[in-house]
Amino acid sequence: MIITSVLDQKEFEDLRTFRGKVSKEEVKKILDLVEENILKGNSLKSAIIFAYTDYIEEVRGKKEVYSLISEILEKYSQKLGLENVSQLILNTLD
Repeated sequence: MIITSVLDQKEFEDLRTFRGKVSKEEVKKILDLVEENILKGNSLKSAIIFAYTDYIEEVRGKKEVYSLISEILEKYSQKLGLENVSQLILNTLD
């Protein structure tokens, strides 16, 4: 049986191409807002939409990376937890 890390998945490989091209601090603020929205009872998809709306200029300017972040959140958050996935995203951009 071959065990692979989540970080070896295609989405995280693609995300690594954005190292240094996106503000890690802005990504952290947006991920924190997603988490706040979930704690208010919103679904993950709604929480992402609300957070992205609050940071519309940043998201529009880096549409590809934020689409990828959304994909990662939706794919892995239920299995690993939002906080863990957010940390993986931030570590990948580091």
